Amino acid sequence: MALADSECNKHENSELRLSCFSNKIFKSRDALIRWTREQGKTNGFVIIIKRSDIGGAGKFKTGRILFCCERGGQFRKKKVVELDSMTTHKLDQSSNPLKKKSVKSTGTKKCGCPFSLKGVNCGPGDAWQLEVVCGVHNHPAALNMEGHSYAGRLIVEENLLVVDMSKSLARPKDILYTLKRRDRLNVTTMKTIYNARQKSRVIEKVGMSEMQVLLQKLFAHEYAEWHRSYGTANIISDLFYAHPTSIKLLRAFPHILIMDCTYKTNRFCYPLLEIVGVTSTHLTFSIAFVYLSAEKEDNYIWALARLRSVMDDNSIPSVIVTDRELALMNALHKVFPSVRHLLCTWHINKGVLGKCKNVFEDKASSDKFLISWNMLVSSNTEAEYERHLLALQTNFKYHNSIINYVKETWLIPYKERFVAAWTNTCMHFGNTTSNRAETAHAKLKKQLGNSMCTFGTSWDKILPLIELQHTEIKASFEKSLSFVQHDCRKEDFKELIGFVSISALDNIMVELKRLDYIGVDLISCGCIIKHTHGLPCAHEMQEFKRTHRPIPLDCIHPRWRKLDFLEPRPTTTPNNPPENAQLELFVKWFQSCNSKTKRHISMKLQEIMNPASTTLTQPQLKIKIKGRPKVDTSTRRLPSAFEVVTTPPCKKHSTDKFVTRPPRKKPKTIPQKRSVYRPKPSVDDSCLTPEFNKWFPKHMLIHIRGAQDVKSDGNCGFRAIGSLMGFGDNAWRKVRRDLLKELRKESIIYELILNGKERVQHIEYMLDYFEDFPLQDRWMTIPVMGHLIASCYNVILMTWSVHQSLTFFPYETAPLDSIYRREISIGFVNHNHWIKVYLESQHPMPPVDQRWLRCATITASDWITPYQDRIRQFRYEAGVADPYDNDPIFIE
Repeated sequence: MALADSECNKHENSELRLSCFSNKIFKSRDALIRWTREQGKTNGFVIIIKRSDIGGAGKFKTGRILFCCERGGQFRKKKVVELDSMTTHKLDQSSNPLKKKSVKSTGTKKCGCPFSLKGVNCGPGDAWQLEVVCGVHNHPAALNMEGHSYAGRLIVEENLLVVDMSKSLARPKDILYTLKRRDRLNVTTMKTIYNARQKSRVIEKVGMSEMQVLLQKLFAHEYAEWHRSYGTANIISDLFYAHPTSIKLLRAFPHILIMDCTYKTNRFCYPLLEIVGVTSTHLTFSIAFVYLSAEKEDNYIWALARLRSVMDDNSIPSVIVTDRELALMNALHKVFPSVRHLLCTWHINKGVLGKCKNVFEDKASSDKFLISWNMLVSSNTEAEYERHLLALQTNFKYHNSIINYVKETWLIPYKERFVAAWTNTCMHFGNTTSNRAETAHAKLKKQLGNSMCTFGTSWDKILPLIELQHTEIKASFEKSLSFVQHDCRKEDFKELIGFVSISALDNIMVELKRLDYIGVDLISCGCIIKHTHGLPCAHEMQEFKRTHRPIPLDCIHPRWRKLDFLEPRPTTTPNNPPENAQLELFVKWFQSCNSKTKRHISMKLQEIMNPASTTLTQPQLKIKIKGRPKVDTSTRRLPSAFEVVTTPPCKKHSTDKFVTRPPRKKPKTIPQKRSVYRPKPSVDDSCLTPEFNKWFPKHMLIHIRGAQDVKSDGNCGFRAIGSLMGFGDNAWRKVRRDLLKELRKESIIYELILNGKERVQHIEYMLDYFEDFPLQDRWMTIPVMGHLIASCYNVILMTWSVHQSLTFFPYETAPLDSIYRREISIGFVNHNHWIKVYLESQHPMPPVDQRWLRCATITASDWITPYQDRIRQFRYEAGVADPYDNDPIFIE
């Protein structure tokens, strides 16, 4: 007691004097407790309830509460059962034989603080009075209440908020910040948030295993779910589940399915087969997720059979797109024998690129082969295909290995599945790659966060992703039903507006632009869009126009007219026997079974009725027996073959995941690096003029800051480029020399781009002139010289005119980092003059010239990726859906 007294005297400034409140009456027990704790917190102490008695009949009729400081009392060591060393060792090694016993650092905050208050129930009602037993502490007041677990406890409302935000995938630090933003006096710490989240998970599981919890959730949300298991431990082998709304979407839009496996999504290293579809509004939706223990034909057959079971006879897909996964292809042939199967052209092109890197010594030869290959794959007719194949074999007859590779690996066995001459005969609605599935993989992995999820935690994160998909799809349906594009306010579309999707109208707008040079000629038309998209082609619309008829609704494929989730009406009556008859057959068969079979069937029925009773278990993690196990939580996939060969060799570090192959031995040369030119910064608006605006597209005027004229002497185009590149208006001779050098250096490539050697020689003639006032046959010509400018200076060139606006990217080099990319613009005015044009940042971009789309190398094809939104914005504002199919207009 002497020690306690000395401590009390030592901290006299921490004394909490409450004697003046001895006669204070509180209206309720909760009011007393709340006031006491708030007073303690105000003075820097945490007051807790030591004992309480609610009162009632018997000896003690009045209720009592005894308050004390959280540091009151003494630490009491818990009793432990003493075991011999061998038993202790066995217990320590029982959970994990490789895990060493760690000694946790422990302590106590109790110091025998004598502070004590007593609350007494006075009177017949719920009135309470506070009495001070000891009003001093033997320790200083806390400077901050953070770190005091009792003071940082969550109230009921805060705990509900933590649970709700956790289910919304909010991070713990975001949850804590939200709590503190709501209540500035909140002293909760991160550990409290973690404990609350863990407590909610334990309550949710209520003693169930991970698989029991997952199956219970799937059952509660009415998912279609199947699984297989193996071994006496009933370990899960394959797991299939599909959202009920996704199944409705599948039955509403069954025409196109895209399937692809992704990896590193779960801690068990199970591949995840993701199956996606496409709506009439051109949006991707996830259909099913299938965890497979192995990528074997049997696993794929099981998964596809489960998918087939949720379909009816009216929802069988017409086209399925995958990559060249042989086991999946064999399974598709067995489960969906009548469905047209296409191979992803993107994966095929990447495979050919990887092979080229091993065959060709120089980049120019490799690029030439890739351009020829792309032209072969894009052949629209079988005759054109044979022509391009013969040219490919002739031009590369000394490279038998690459010719044999593309023929034996791709063309001979699979050309009908990816060459346009054959794929254009089926209704694929523009889906010839598995890029939609790849995009779905990327969104999924971003949602998962890491690769250490279990099947249950993965589902918790996948559910909101799917439901947001459905929300976006519903919004797109309503937009197509109520939104009217300005360019569709024509008599041609009056029967379509509000009845077909905007995506279909966009495609029809593109086809309408072909009317001027197609007419009613069936051969010139080709009818590709009719065969692949189910939309009227150019020669049909020309006939409608000639007879002054709007485009009829019945010539639009029913898929484009589907703007809801409702399942289509069945065209045939199902022949399945009634459910009661099936049940009677099952009862008779069950009664004829032996006791062992009956017991097994009863367990299965119990699992169906109550998924929480399943004995299914998760796969066991493999434990390495040597060294410290390294946990890879990344969701980034391993590099593909083409990425390995195209990645430049680098120094090996201890943290490298893979090492590229050693470079081929050859004479040491210093590679010539293409220069990156930095154009002159934008000029001040005061130097710009709007007088040329009438020569530009009307919808772009709000984005154009102005224009700047250059000398009109026949070299105006080259002067404008020189000025924009920072060389000056008088550097037109340098620009001509640079473009001429580029053309001669890459003459083989430009022969393919410009369709012939004669065209290249003509462009060379136009550039090879360095005198003043050239004649018109030596002026700048677009789009031909647009490719030269973009590739020579490694910039993005945009040309603007009332006739045709285009974008040009470099055809050969890989995309630069965003900080090094440069955009320049020139405009064609007065039918004979080029000027400099300056636009606002992030303005819409005109379509890309079709030659670049056809002939750009695979490395350079990624230039367009970050600009697609801006190109789509241009199409939207101009009322043009996809100008890539336009034939170029030559501007001189």
